[in-house]
Amino acid sequence: MISRNLSKFLILFSMMCVANIGYAHRYYASFSQVDMQPDKGTIEITHRVFTHDIEDLLMRFNGGPVELTDEKVESFLKDYIIQSFAIYGTDGEQIPLNWIGVEVTFNDIYVFQEAPLSEGQDTLILTNRILMDLFQEQSNTVNVKHGRKVKSHTFQYDSKLYQISFSGRSGDYPIDQ
Repeated sequence: MISRNLSKFLILFSMMCVANIGYAHRYYASFSQVDMQPDKGTIEITHRVFTHDIEDLLMRFNGGPVELTDEKVESFLKDYIIQSFAIYGTDGEQIPLNWIGVEVTFNDIYVFQEAPLSEGQDTLILTNRILMDLFQEQSNTVNVKHGRKVKSHTFQYDSKLYQISFSGRSGDYPIDQ
């Protein structure tokens, strides 16, 4: 009797697990690491996006299926990332981001950029719209590291500019005084 009830439970449990696979929700996210390097006078930026999301983006812009090659991805992402991600100084001037390169793996694509860091600068104003033109559910997390401290912000579809400061206030920009 116990064996038969256990068998029924295991069959029912297995069926529920298989049924839930059909309801799997795709997660839309990118991750950016911004390292402020005062000793080098640079800001080093690494973006990580899912390869399948970039494939979807390339298909949308090309109007059909595309073969994913490093050259095609790099050429496209050079322009796309510059339009989607920006860093500003406290003076409101956009900090120019230099393209370093791209690395394509099976699951992820890494984009590397670099920018000058002014002496004493410990506040950045950021925007991150990567893939938000494709997915309204997109969530872009940016971690900013300065020395041993790390501050983070997650940009959503309706996010604009966000200020991260290591000596003052962080929050939606402009910050109310």
